[in-house]
Amino acid sequence: MLGMKHSISSLHAGADAGMRLKSTSRMNAYNVFLIIFIFALSILFFIGGPDHFVSRSAKAIWNLGHLAFFATLPLLIYSLSSVQKHKTSIQIVFLLVITIGLGAVVEIIQYGLSRSADLADIYRNLLGVMIAIVFFLPTRNFVSGFWQLMLKIFVIVLFAIQLVPVAIALIDEQQARSSFPVLSDFETRFQLSRWESSAAIGIETIDYLTGNRAMSVHLTTAQFSGANLLYFPGEWESYEWFGFNVFNPTAELLAITCRIHDRKHTQMYQDRFNKSYEIAPGWNDITINLEEVRQSPNNRQMDLNQISGLGIFSSSLLQPRKILIDNLRLF
Repeated sequence: MLGMKHSISSLHAGADAGMRLKSTSRMNAYNVFLIIFIFALSILFFIGGPDHFVSRSAKAIWNLGHLAFFATLPLLIYSLSSVQKHKTSIQIVFLLVITIGLGAVVEIIQYGLSRSADLADIYRNLLGVMIAIVFFLPTRNFVSGFWQLMLKIFVIVLFAIQLVPVAIALIDEQQARSSFPVLSDFETRFQLSRWESSAAIGIETIDYLTGNRAMSVHLTTAQFSGANLLYFPGEWESYEWFGFNVFNPTAELLAITCRIHDRKHTQMYQDRFNKSYEIAPGWNDITINLEEVRQSPNNRQMDLNQISGLGIFSSSLLQPRKILIDNLRLF
């Protein structure tokens, strides 16, 4: 009987050891997966994101990489026994300090690589670690009941706000595709986000040919002042003309320049289309022959199926001026 009890005890001990071994193996595999995933994400910090001609939604999704990285990194850090032995409040402080420190280091390195540092990225880093602390780690039990629910709702709201640029980009991209060959007429809600500007831009209500909205551009006395359309369908090969309308609210003539380039553009003046126009008082209809655009670069033809940049600007004005731009279209 004693031998049987000893055998049963040995079987239980062996089973417990086997379960611990399996559990350890699963934990090791889990940690290996986390390490690979975190390493892959960390590389993305330094190789640059998608260019504007890929899509605005891709760029917005790329920015969420900080959230993914810093929501995953605490899972690996917490697996260390040296972290788990401390009380929960110390664990939370430690994770937050690591996040702030590592995020600052990443921004400093990016700045050294001629990439721009971004405080918004540091905010996304903190939000990522908050997601891990509140939802995936035992630290979520630091508070309980009502306050734990409120904290989760708070983090969910902050995360949802980060998704707004993605949603806006997807909606406007669909609207841009459906309205093409109109590139921008400012009649739908998010069109201004297609533009970037060295001057102040906005939407004004007007009474003109195409609806009742136009983009106002407040030109300055800088060497170049204007607005660039960055996000638009670039397949122009099937069209003969590009046109847009400009309103000059003053009684004086105003010179503006239109710039167009494709993805192969070398950033040299001779490698793009540049043409200046005298803008009379009131509304002006500017039309540009796309064959002229095609032939404008020196030593090559512009690819009209890969147009990626369009700018309308002034040069070295003596005093600030304002113009309205509307109805950019192909025909």
